Amino acid sequence: MLSLSIRQYSPQLQSHQHEFTQLVLPLTGVLKLAMPAGLVMLHPGEVVFIAPGTEHGFAAQNLSRFLVLDLAEAPAAFANYSGQTLMLPGPITSYLSTLEQLLLEPSPLLPQAGQLLLDMLCQYQLQPRLDQRLQRAMLYMQQNLGAPLDLVVLADKANLSLSQFKQLFRQQLQQTPGDYLTQLRMEQARQLLQFSDLPVQRIAQLCGYTSASAFSARFRQQFQQKPKQYRELPPSA
Repeated sequence: MLSLSIRQYSPQLQSHQHEFTQLVLPLTGVLKLAMPAGLVMLHPGEVVFIAPGTEHGFAAQNLSRFLVLDLAEAPAAFANYSGQTLMLPGPITSYLSTLEQLLLEPSPLLPQAGQLLLDMLCQYQLQPRLDQRLQRAMLYMQQNLGAPLDLVVLADKANLSLSQFKQLFRQQLQQTPGDYLTQLRMEQARQLLQFSDLPVQRIAQLCGYTSASAFSARFRQQFQQKPKQYRELPPSA
């Protein structure tokens, strides 16, 4: 069983348990979770794993939306993280917008897209919450992938000096802000090539590239294929 849905919750705390595994990823708003180990406040850019048989309470403000993945079995990657809040890597956060669109406009690609989300969640080594200052800068990057992004602007979003921002970013993510941004943009490009009919030139623009040739070169460096070649791959590839 792999069931993917967008849900909203009442502002009044309710509780239940279920005999399947559940992963909850906020799209907008904050989810209040009462777990056995204590209260959890789940924000966009985070995920929580709820193990089968775990009694939990939940509440959220109106208009908040959450992507919920129900699974018959718990992925081994989450075995030790029940009830813990984990940070989503940028590529997964970017991918959620694609999933949201597929859910709002029912698509035959949805099962494949849901499985890809699960594969990505298991592939990446999810980490506990990052410094909130970095989270602000990372969220700004994720929401502005098509715009020119300057490190000085990103450092300002984090309320840090440029040198402090670069140092803290590398300490907590083991990569530079530039490498992280490129990773985000390439993942968005891959998703748009796979799940949309947009021309490559438009995809390049949405991913922050004014030159289609520069975009193609970077994509090939990342995925060992040109964008058009990647788009022509069969769905199972």
